Amino acid sequence: MSDRIELRALVGREGRVWLLRVAEGEAWQLPGGAFDEETDDVDSAMDTLLRSYGIASPNIAEDFVQTAFLPGGDGQRLLNLYAPMSWEGEPRTPEGGESAWFGLAELEALPMDAGVRTAVLSIFGLIDEDEEDTMEAFADFASDLMRADGTALRPPAAAALGRHEAGLDVLRTLSGADPEAAAAGLARRTPELAGEIIDFALGEVWANPALDRRTRSLEVVAMLAALGGRPGPLRSHLNGALNPGATPAEVVQTLRMVAVYAGF
Repeated sequence: MSDRIELRALVGREGRVWLLRVAEGEAWQLPGGAFDEETDDVDSAMDTLLRSYGIASPNIAEDFVQTAFLPGGDGQRLLNLYAPMSWEGEPRTPEGGESAWFGLAELEALPMDAGVRTAVLSIFGLIDEDEEDTMEAFADFASDLMRADGTALRPPAAAALGRHEAGLDVLRTLSGADPEAAAAGLARRTPELAGEIIDFALGEVWANPALDRRTRSLEVVAMLAALGGRPGPLRSHLNGALNPGATPAEVVQTLRMVAVYAGF
């Protein structure tokens, strides 16, 4: 058995991702290619691959996001994913191939490697690669909020306020998009817990007026950054913090506090 290392890049523009394929009918893929094991520097190799497509990133080493481990024949594929935050040039389609820009919501219907698609959606916080573990953890958390007779430990006022509607309103604030569409995506990914997440986690905890949504968003950014190893959800909540009014300077200072108290 042998492992294969691939270098792929998430090249984004205006909320869309650039994908390519070698011929019509083939699977869509991220720009990049196999890592030449004779090359010592992975970042330089990624830079060379991107430049072959007409794309230049000034800080390629800082663009590395994560390594995804995917099955691949007689071994496993180590997929090193980069997400250039700022890049120059105009993406160039390989000779004889095809390329296009796609919105993240379009990826589910595209013919592409399922593992790569999951990794991409995870980076943007739209799906959790450890979804089963996450669901189990949330179920344990929810069970702690139940009385012995199975009724929920919730304040009576929450129902009167319309928890589901309040949860959708929070979802609208965090996503900056249609909350019904975001809720539908959540229901597809976690059908067993989607209702509880919207009604309780968002509709009661997030919607409680004791803390405003800007403050709560900055708290989530701090917690995810302190936990480490979760770049997808963190990236998503960084955007989510800006939607309810946090400034870039406030986000930066929040992360500096994390660095002081939780380490770099």
